[in-house]
Amino acid sequence: MIPKSPLPLSAEWTDTDDYVQSLLSFATTSQIFINLCGGVHVLDFLTREPDLYTTILPQEWREFFDEHDIGDILDLLLRENIELLRGNVPEDENVSKQNGNGEWRSGSAPPPSLVEYIYQIRRHCLGREFTPIGGNGEKASPSRIPIHVAVGMKPKKSHEVENFSRYVDSLTASVNEERGANITHIVDFGSGQNYLGRNLASPPYDKHIIAIERHHHNLRASSAMDVHAKLKKKVVVMRNKKQYKLHKLQGEAANDGESDSSRSTPSKTDSARKSSSDDLLETAAQRATEETVALAQAGDETAEGDRPRGSMEYIEHDIKDGYLEPVIQHAVAPSNPPSRSEEVGDQQKIEASQHSCASPGPQASDAQVMVISLHSCGNLVHHGIRSLVLNPSVVAIAMIGCCYNLMTERLGPATYKLPALRSHHHRLQATSQAYDPHGFPMSNCLENFPHRGGKGIKFNITARMMAVQAPYNWGPKDSEGFFTRHFFRALLQHILVDYGVVPAPGTPCNGTPGGADGNPGEVAVGTALMVGSMPKAAFSSFATYARAAVTKLSRNEHYGAIIQEKVACLSDEQLAKYERDYKVYKKKLSIVWSLMAFSAGVVESVIVADRWMFLREQEDVKHAWVEPVFEYGQSPRNLVVVGVKK
Repeated sequence: MIPKSPLPLSAEWTDTDDYVQSLLSFATTSQIFINLCGGVHVLDFLTREPDLYTTILPQEWREFFDEHDIGDILDLLLRENIELLRGNVPEDENVSKQNGNGEWRSGSAPPPSLVEYIYQIRRHCLGREFTPIGGNGEKASPSRIPIHVAVGMKPKKSHEVENFSRYVDSLTASVNEERGANITHIVDFGSGQNYLGRNLASPPYDKHIIAIERHHHNLRASSAMDVHAKLKKKVVVMRNKKQYKLHKLQGEAANDGESDSSRSTPSKTDSARKSSSDDLLETAAQRATEETVALAQAGDETAEGDRPRGSMEYIEHDIKDGYLEPVIQHAVAPSNPPSRSEEVGDQQKIEASQHSCASPGPQASDAQVMVISLHSCGNLVHHGIRSLVLNPSVVAIAMIGCCYNLMTERLGPATYKLPALRSHHHRLQATSQAYDPHGFPMSNCLENFPHRGGKGIKFNITARMMAVQAPYNWGPKDSEGFFTRHFFRALLQHILVDYGVVPAPGTPCNGTPGGADGNPGEVAVGTALMVGSMPKAAFSSFATYARAAVTKLSRNEHYGAIIQEKVACLSDEQLAKYERDYKVYKKKLSIVWSLMAFSAGVVESVIVADRWMFLREQEDVKHAWVEPVFEYGQSPRNLVVVGVKK
């Protein structure tokens, strides 16, 4: 089960320590990478003089980009045989190449500095190639999820649950053999609507699952879907039809003449009828209860037979760190449940609501737990990783993270903003100044890594947000769509600046990039107004988009009135003129955005490597590795971080 290399690296790397050192050195010394990953923001693209395109890209790159369309540029970044362009392999007729005249795709060849940059990004990105794994550890095509379990899953979720369930099953068997003791329970960290846990609790896996989730509505939805998945029996109300009809007739008879409002006291006959009616109702209810219990017991015997069944346990809990022992012990041995709101651990409250589809399994003292996660957001995956070293009962973890933009900073504000381009967007500062002990980076290695700016690896929210892009999945239609969206948003920001709604992004007051120590001078404060998602129809033209966005922004508590006054009155012709005047910048913005998304693969690699290095640094951890568990085309955040305790 343990891969040959603890990180999914290309064949070029034979030593993981060499890779890590090279990765961190590149991330802290390549100025173009630093600029593209955290140093610039698309909202500033049209509000700078000179513009960002001119400021951050070398002239020889810009001259090359002028001769090629965005489709070819994306191919160069993502798919072209870069070794051929570097001159390291013989020319291949099946690969686009520069010819003897120094041309590439009917234009000039990419400059050597661009080719080298592409090579460095690719070699430092972790590998994503995935081969499905069978339940017994052998490579195989996974079976489909049963229809009654797959209810509610979209194709992407189905792919994830299919493959990760098989992976967890195989990992469990491997850990059991390694440790000589069986894993008794699997904790699904941030279970959401529990698609993964439901599949693992069902045949053929039949695991004992503890699903931890803080949103009550998700737990309610999960419980309802468990009925459909045959993990929980639906409450059935059964009636004896003859007795029910008799009761109904007697009730109707008892109500004869009741319309006379002058009747103030019940007669003896009425009282007798009521007593008889109540007796019939009680008898029917008792019989229904007996029949329901008998039916449930018969169902259990038929479904279970000699095969052990899985179970589901739900815990409503707000995860704030990796200490889970009280939560686990309560879920494993619920015979002494806590009060509705019980303080445990770090003063977190537990609210428990559980059901089981079989026997409760091992008791608390015997618990051997694996913690898993399917796309836990932000710091939640850090808590899951730390759970391996904070909880005696946790013996293994398998965590898949996502939403790097929701992580916080552990080492303080990011310093990668170019001083001459720095903007104080409130949303860029909110997380980057958190100084959160649970944030990024996790490992001592990244915390103490020395570089020219000091020590410690930092990524601001812009860099982390770019790391969740999936450029290798971009198609012509998709890329054109979001290039248009980014261009329209940047153009709208330019209008907001032109009409005095928000100030222009600041530049150092002394006119220099900063003092002798490289620190930036004082800057004016810029503001990012959050437009958020817009319907597809809003992007039919810039005028349509601007009108829809202005309507939305007009509801802003601080800027709504000034937007209404200064921008809402712009005519369609004025808006169309902006689109015509700045149309030339759309390609430039598309190129910069593509370079940012492509380069941010290194950001994700640093984040994932940091999580692996944290586990490697722990004395109690015997094995730690990272590997792909999904098809990148289906689910780009496809790297699982695994740790096994000694």
